[in-house]
Amino acid sequence: MVAAQKLINIPLREFAIPVPRKGSIEALSGYGRAAAEGQEIHLKVQKKRAKSDGSYRSEVAIGAEFQREEFCFRVDGRMDGLFDTEPPKIEEIKSTFNLSELARRLDNQPLDHPYCLQLFSYGYFYWLRQGVIPELSFHLVSSRSADSLDLPLQLDITLYEQWLEERLDELVRETRLAEKRAARRRKMAAGFVFPFPDPRPGQIELMETIDQGMNEGKPMLIQAPTGLGKTVGVLYPVLKEALGRGQQVIYVTPKNSQHSVAEDAVRRFHDTGSHLKSLSITAKGKICFKNEPLCNPEFCEYALDYYTKVYEYGIRDLLARKRKLTARSFRELGEKYQVCPFELQLEGMEEADVVICDYNYIFAPRSALSGMTNPGIDQTGKANLVIDEAHNLPSRAMECYSPALSSVVLEKMRNEIKSIAQRFRREAENILDGCLSTVASCGHGKKPAVIEPPVDAFLEQDIRLRTLLTRYLESMVEIQHHDVILRLSFYWSEFTNALEYAADPARAEFFTTWHPTGTVKITCCDASAMIRDCYDNYQQVVAFSATLKPFDYYKTLSGLDLEKTLTAEFTSPFPTHRRKLMLIPQVSTRYSQRERNYARIAEAVVRIASLRRGNYIVFFPSFDFLERLAAFFQLPAGFSLILQERNIKTSQVKTIMEQLQETNGANIVFAVQGGSLAEGMDYAGETLIGAFIVGPPLPSFDLEREEMRRYYQQRYGAGFDYAYIIPAMAKAVQAAGRVIRSETDRGLIVLMDSRFTEPGYSRSMPADWFRSEARELVSDSILGEVDEFWRSGDADEGLAADGLCQP
Repeated sequence: MVAAQKLINIPLREFAIPVPRKGSIEALSGYGRAAAEGQEIHLKVQKKRAKSDGSYRSEVAIGAEFQREEFCFRVDGRMDGLFDTEPPKIEEIKSTFNLSELARRLDNQPLDHPYCLQLFSYGYFYWLRQGVIPELSFHLVSSRSADSLDLPLQLDITLYEQWLEERLDELVRETRLAEKRAARRRKMAAGFVFPFPDPRPGQIELMETIDQGMNEGKPMLIQAPTGLGKTVGVLYPVLKEALGRGQQVIYVTPKNSQHSVAEDAVRRFHDTGSHLKSLSITAKGKICFKNEPLCNPEFCEYALDYYTKVYEYGIRDLLARKRKLTARSFRELGEKYQVCPFELQLEGMEEADVVICDYNYIFAPRSALSGMTNPGIDQTGKANLVIDEAHNLPSRAMECYSPALSSVVLEKMRNEIKSIAQRFRREAENILDGCLSTVASCGHGKKPAVIEPPVDAFLEQDIRLRTLLTRYLESMVEIQHHDVILRLSFYWSEFTNALEYAADPARAEFFTTWHPTGTVKITCCDASAMIRDCYDNYQQVVAFSATLKPFDYYKTLSGLDLEKTLTAEFTSPFPTHRRKLMLIPQVSTRYSQRERNYARIAEAVVRIASLRRGNYIVFFPSFDFLERLAAFFQLPAGFSLILQERNIKTSQVKTIMEQLQETNGANIVFAVQGGSLAEGMDYAGETLIGAFIVGPPLPSFDLEREEMRRYYQQRYGAGFDYAYIIPAMAKAVQAAGRVIRSETDRGLIVLMDSRFTEPGYSRSMPADWFRSEARELVSDSILGEVDEFWRSGDADEGLAADGLCQP
């Protein structure tokens, strides 16, 4: 009896590649994981063809099945265009900046270029189905000038079948490796254990909630405080479920520096005997060997013949044998074999069980991981997605689509341009003048204003810059760090890419403003429509943070389904008597009342801090507020004052942490809410015993924020809440969360502003801050209660030391 063959589905784009892969990393290579550019050009050509030729059909599905050993490979694709003529003609549309160079590549390398293999595959599949060899033709369109070129190809059945035999043999090898990978994951899932002998209070409920959401197929939004062990509590059930299907987990954080939390969780799984494979993706700019992270074989030897070298040196096999892949691993391999370390990270993803990376690899336009998480061989469903610090997602997604161009920034490049090679200098200066004129043409008087940008003028400058950049990179000039031509080109193209959205009248969530400083800015106030489709690449989605209230706001602006998304809030597992939470409504941080409140705020900080020697942080709504109050702050005896600087560096943050960690230290730190000292920092034990949250840090009432408020009011009926209150409260609650970091910590949190008592603000606070309303936190005897809090703590510790009570 013949065993049933295993069906393997493969998109034609992944099927039609050279055997073995060869070539360099570059725009014309035909490889690439990002979504195909030029969709608008495709649609225009298809619309024009359909209008002028009745025999034309676009997006025609076609496929074929190939038997090889115990596998059946099903390949499916869509032809850009099919002319039902005699003979039939298949047309593939490709857009490119360099029309003549792409035509040369396709004409000279028909069986070595993915584009040609795609078109040959369409023709071969058509021949298998209809018994007729069709005509094949590329329709190449210049994205620079809209010029077009038709390039015919001749399908040679014998040559194509020689390639096909090699490709099917390769697919069999890849499939068997994939089967082993999936089997390894399933075996790991069967013995996958929680990395601690006893879960913390709340962790079991957290994991049960996640299991429930996954069983119901619902995306999840979970608020859990520090100390619950939420990273392990989330990752354990999500990983176990994914591994059980032979799949992987993609774990995203707002930035590279926050990868360590997930990496620490993976280490804990390793400590319990798990053979989990992890991969952390480092940003291209940080891992690149060159002065500029520019993937061009003319400029970078690590991009030159990249695909060829990866095959010849068996680098994919080397990656598969490593259990932990970090930036160091990729740099070592990159240096040894002269290949791009950033691209190696993407090569290694397939084998990794956990991939840790930044938000932008999933949610940014043309993200590097787009389309890389499709169902694999012998896997069920898709990968799982975990979103850490998810309160950052709405704002980070908006930032991806909100670039600005400043004439001040552009003018500063003029002196740098004078130092580039003479043969490019005059052209670059002329283009810079054109850029400045284009920005200036947006001017609307002496006040900021919402404008309709001159789209064509911006695109014209973009074409001029890209033309210059192409010749610049093809020349023998040495590219320096922060090269001015590259910076100018990328600075401008980032803006023109966003114009695609901002210029669309149907997109009310975008608007463009002009500022008298010489700045034109695109603002996206709601990126939910752009990131919603990203979730389709994943089986389970779990987003979590200590700050996700109100849930409807975060569901809405994160692109999650309002009705389907499961939400849950977990309270702190730490004893409430070890935290003193107070609200002082007698002071106001409203802009109109600040002058007469500075002294009252300073006095309150001094008198409260004087009750217990230790480290305190005063979190202000802005640097202006911080600096004004610091000017006349009278430091209590025995304390040192530390001020957070604007644009603080990582080294300075480290120095402040070292000072706070000194034994018996007594410091008052002035910092800003939402800054590097207020989020993502772990002030454990005596490092921090108190935090003052000076007012909700409402965004400035400027033109952009008011336009956002107007949009939110029209779209969601919650203008002021969405534009001002909720973003401010996320920062305030995050700052307050710096104090109690473990079950042995004792700390004081003081909220200073009457607005914290208002329902619009207090609904963003954690459930365990009060029983029914925030006014419960107001005291009639502030100093007395604080003093009693510290004294009672001393008494408890004394009893514990005598063995009379449990610590």
